[in-house]
Amino acid sequence: MAVSQLIFRRDGLIHITSGVGRDRLVDVARRSSVLRSVVADDYVFELSNMALWGAAARGFTGVDVLRDLAAAAAGPIPQPVAARVTEVMARWGRLRLEQCDGSVVITASDAGLLRRLGLSPQQRDSRWVAPVDESEIGELKIAAMTAGWPVADGRAIHARADPYRVTATLRPYQREAVSAFLVGGSGLVLLPCGAGKTIVGVAAAAAIGGSTLVLSPSRTVSEQWLSAFVGLSNLSPERVSAHARSIGAERVMIVTYHAATTGRVRDGLRERHWDLVIYDEVQSLPADVFRLAAAFQSSRRLGLTATLVREDGREDEISALVGPALYDVSWLELERQGWIAPARCVEVRIPEAPTARERLRYRLAVLKRLLAIHRDDPVIVAGTHVAGLRRAGEVLGFPVLTGQSDRGEREAVLARFREGDIPVLGISRIGTVGIDLPNASVLIQISGTFGSRQEEAQRLGRVLRPAPGKSACFYTLVACGTSEEGYAVRRQRFLVSQGYQYELLDAASVPRSDVASGDLARK
Repeated sequence: MAVSQLIFRRDGLIHITSGVGRDRLVDVARRSSVLRSVVADDYVFELSNMALWGAAARGFTGVDVLRDLAAAAAGPIPQPVAARVTEVMARWGRLRLEQCDGSVVITASDAGLLRRLGLSPQQRDSRWVAPVDESEIGELKIAAMTAGWPVADGRAIHARADPYRVTATLRPYQREAVSAFLVGGSGLVLLPCGAGKTIVGVAAAAAIGGSTLVLSPSRTVSEQWLSAFVGLSNLSPERVSAHARSIGAERVMIVTYHAATTGRVRDGLRERHWDLVIYDEVQSLPADVFRLAAAFQSSRRLGLTATLVREDGREDEISALVGPALYDVSWLELERQGWIAPARCVEVRIPEAPTARERLRYRLAVLKRLLAIHRDDPVIVAGTHVAGLRRAGEVLGFPVLTGQSDRGEREAVLARFREGDIPVLGISRIGTVGIDLPNASVLIQISGTFGSRQEEAQRLGRVLRPAPGKSACFYTLVACGTSEEGYAVRRQRFLVSQGYQYELLDAASVPRSDVASGDLARK
């Protein structure tokens, strides 16, 4: 096999070819770049501003990055690339948050930088300083990032006399992620669904040792965080709470984004200074209502996600509100190492039909056949259109959970599915993010949210938890001759960039079950 090469492309991206030594070159690129695609074992990275600032936050300089790239590259580094790396990384730390006499200030070596942000700087020694209201830090960081100047956070952590520790054994990449966060101070950790982001959060909180606020996308996910802190650390259960109604002296408080940005709960959380705020599924954060959560007083921020993509193009706000990307690893890389299950992705084409009712009949017929093929596997049927999902559950005899489901019913059904009592479970958008269903090995997506790449990746993630001999299957049903075809291409984009390939399968090619599709359609 040929020796792998690191090549600078004309479009400014880094191309790493497959071959001997590829993993070493990938490690070099990951220190200062963000992965854009994996195709046939060829990797493409981008030296993005966010990635370069993440490297700077971990202690690397522009000289370090250029030296490492030059040592690995197949040829000389193009002068524009070298100049950009040097210039971008030099901006890190020029604006810095610090604690001073009990209040927060932002410092700079240039008064003009502070004035551009609408602040009134005062000179102290060789620095310029301006006071900052902690509730306005989020918006200040967005304004600074928009102007091309990231804000580093140098505030100290409050020491605790009663530290706690993680009792579980971290995987190598989880240890690397925690280390990158501790060095970087605040920022993002990107890990595939099923790779154990929650334990990374628990380990980071234990390492910080202070008070921790965890923001989660749902009450179900909040309960999972509660179980993780109690089950994966030696922190006593009474020091952890997932009940936002009572905000006291808990070491760890876990609340949903919705609760954290509403009324008395929001006010109570704002009044307390947190040593660490963890934003679970941080890709949700830039939504206007969730931006309120960025106003919480905290010394450190950790954002966890598998899919740092948004269809509204506001990914940069995540880095502004939380911090730069500090750790990132490709999905296929962890699959090859056995940490997440291998997955087969299949797009099943539903034939054209004159009416929506006919399309639903075809869709249910194909779903019936797929369920027959996987009769021995735990299957999730996912759908954005609740009416169609409920109809599928009625016809094919499986329970369906939606946002209107009673909390007690939801928890009971999820528990029965995890235990194997329920072989097929229908879930609407409430199950797209964060819900832990480790036994699921097949997901059939019967409807999606337009072109949401985030949703496509999150749904695949529901079936990637590893198990001996497990191989996951991810099906997407797409109606030909409709807007679904274009949306399907957009939704798949993120997974394709991670190295997954989609098989295209006509509905007629799906093996028939013992019940004819015509009989099914009449039910």
